[in-house]
Amino acid sequence: MAEPLPAENLDLLSLLRSGEAAPEIRRFAARGLLPLDHDGQMRALLAVLDDPDAETAETARATLAARPPDDLSRFLETADPTGVEIDTLTRYCNDGAVLERAIRHRNVDDQTLLRLARTTTGSPQDALVVNQVRLLRLPALIDALFENPDLTSESRRRLSETREEFFDKGERRRQAEERRIQEAIEAEDTARAAAEAGETEAGEEEPAAEGEATPDDDQIATGGILFRRIGVMTVQEKVNLAYSGGKEERRILIGDSNTLVGQAVLKSRGLTVAEIEAFSSMRHLDAEIFRRIAGNREWIRKQAVMVALVKNPAVPIALTLPLIKHLAVRELKAVMRDPNLPEGVRLTAKKLLAEKQR
Repeated sequence: MAEPLPAENLDLLSLLRSGEAAPEIRRFAARGLLPLDHDGQMRALLAVLDDPDAETAETARATLAARPPDDLSRFLETADPTGVEIDTLTRYCNDGAVLERAIRHRNVDDQTLLRLARTTTGSPQDALVVNQVRLLRLPALIDALFENPDLTSESRRRLSETREEFFDKGERRRQAEERRIQEAIEAEDTARAAAEAGETEAGEEEPAAEGEATPDDDQIATGGILFRRIGVMTVQEKVNLAYSGGKEERRILIGDSNTLVGQAVLKSRGLTVAEIEAFSSMRHLDAEIFRRIAGNREWIRKQAVMVALVKNPAVPIALTLPLIKHLAVRELKAVMRDPNLPEGVRLTAKKLLAEKQR
């Protein structure tokens, strides 16, 4: 992480960025001669690359061109540049390594990516094409890449497959699912009406008051419809639902065959620690889900989550072993005696238990 800029650096940079700095200060910035640290000089240089004074802007661009690409890459990696700084740098630098690092940077703006997608080649283009999560979040990026005259045939093939799988099938699947849901609702209503009519005629049960629901039946019906609805969604639709859906949707989506969906569930705004504990006990999840849970400091500090991971035979042993030492005696005994767990886990638990009982 970049060190905070000194107050005097911020004041000087603010003047340059606002265009209120004196002409001589802008000229010094263009030549890289301001009394700033290395990162401060780079920020100042970026601030005058589009200076209204043509001579100052030309000097700044010449100074940038003379900087080694490694120097620019280091700035991107360690100085935590803003989206505006990244955009400016990528407009005046054509080095592939620098552009690739800019494209992968967490602060890069969508508009910068769209611009680069239309023109970039080589490794920067590959960095755009292979980032499926970003393509799903910003579908316009696929269109921008297709506008690139230098798009490789392999990249074109991959993007076509992504568009077909995640977007083009969406409307057809939604229409089919709407029909299936409607048919299911109608069939369930018909069956319920017939059952109520039969019970009334037999005198076995008084009819329910108007508007009164049967909780168990409604829950089963709703759950069945939800499973069917999710089952025909595209990956993009599942990812969107994972971010915005409720607890029941997350419970279903966490086990999706596409790990992007499960990873999206773990980023959901409504996700609770209780759900994380439940996920940690599930045996059908992808190993990447367990890795992400174990790698989250907030979650792994919860004893219930830690215990659930250790007791789950589906969790990779490389994740389990470091956690065993944090278990209590009672939990170590349970792990040691569980025949479903890997032998290495049980032996480690036995060894730690013996040490704690000395």
